[in-house]
Amino acid sequence: MKKSLIAMAVLAASGAAMAQSSVTMYGVVEATTDLGFKSTTDVTNLNFSFTNANGVLLAPAVLTTSRSVEKASFRLQDGNSQGVGTSRIGWRGVEDLGGGMAAKFQLEMGLRIDDGCTTDQTSTCAVGGSSNSGGNTFGRNAWVGASGGFGEVRLGRQVLGSFGVQANGWVAGSSNGLYDAGSGTAPLMGGVRFANAIKYITPNLGGFSGNLTLRAPEGSGSTSAVNAAGLVATTDSTNKTGFDLAAEYANGPIYAGFGYNKVDRTTASNNGLAGAANIVTSTSGPVKAWTLSASYNFGVAQPFFNYTRQTTDGRTSTITGGVGATGSSTQLDKAYSLGVKVPLGAVTLIAGYGENKITGSGFTANNGILATSTAVTGKVKAFQIGAQYALSKRTLIEANYGENKSDVARATATPTPVTTTVASTGTRVKTNALNVGLRHSF
Repeated sequence: MKKSLIAMAVLAASGAAMAQSSVTMYGVVEATTDLGFKSTTDVTNLNFSFTNANGVLLAPAVLTTSRSVEKASFRLQDGNSQGVGTSRIGWRGVEDLGGGMAAKFQLEMGLRIDDGCTTDQTSTCAVGGSSNSGGNTFGRNAWVGASGGFGEVRLGRQVLGSFGVQANGWVAGSSNGLYDAGSGTAPLMGGVRFANAIKYITPNLGGFSGNLTLRAPEGSGSTSAVNAAGLVATTDSTNKTGFDLAAEYANGPIYAGFGYNKVDRTTASNNGLAGAANIVTSTSGPVKAWTLSASYNFGVAQPFFNYTRQTTDGRTSTITGGVGATGSSTQLDKAYSLGVKVPLGAVTLIAGYGENKITGSGFTANNGILATSTAVTGKVKAFQIGAQYALSKRTLIEANYGENKSDVARATATPTPVTTTVASTGTRVKTNALNVGLRHSF
């Protein structure tokens, strides 16, 4: 009798322990059918030369144009291409450790429902500045962490807080298909995820919360080789620590958020040869961005707003036998989007518009003398209208129409003491489509 009671107590304790742990499998499956799709690309190239003294044209300007058209009356796509999100499957788990502490994990992979492939089937796995074999099986999320009164700490590959702020200001959320006028026009904060990352999430204090993510600078290192003459060739690669910050307020119908992101990488090498044959090169490319988002749910309608500003710098240096060439380029993206979501019973109407204004400049110089200069101007515009009908809490059908137009011009000037040669390229892309889709969540 006593053994039976002990056994029952052990089973009860074991059951209680099991009840404190849970693993959940979840996912989204979505496919869209394009009833009409067309993408037109026009490219113009203009080349001419003129004298530097008075601007007289030395030779007739040469203008060439080309056009390519992609058109399909019927296509089947995964939801991330033209719908409201990537198909995915994932597992999340939590275990109560006692004292308010819990252990957590999440593993999530992206799927393309139209062909059954995962979203990344490459032979290498991108992990910041380095790569490993195997492909991104859980390329969407792969982390383990712990939570408590202090907040939460997560280790692994995970979505950036700044991107979450962006997505909360887009009417279509985090989808980056044609019909998202937000991400269809805005730069994506230097990326959507960090691999090799440590994230800290604060407790929620009356609707206020924040998170900080640091990406470990893995992939950094150096190689060297010594030739027969004893000369050393080296290559140095340095990933700077990636930095991402998000601060948000979400309480009732109000949402407001701010995000900041910075990533950087440098490389340097020499070929180990002597004298005029020695070539030393270095490159770097920091990307810095910040974003603001807001929305307010009035009940009858919910407007959305996002503004994102991103600067991309590139710097190069090449020294050949002591003779130096340097270069620099900068691109500034200033993007905004507006949207509104209107619920009408089981039907939800969506409309959005976004713009991204692009400006940039650059130069190359040989021993301090200007060799070339570049200028970039452009604008991307996108709009979307759509409707979703909820068949149940987990299944909906949708219809969307959207248009995305990109118009970017790049000009390069090469001056000499006598003449300047100018090459200008303009690229204009216009894409529009109408589709219907089916989405099921589990």
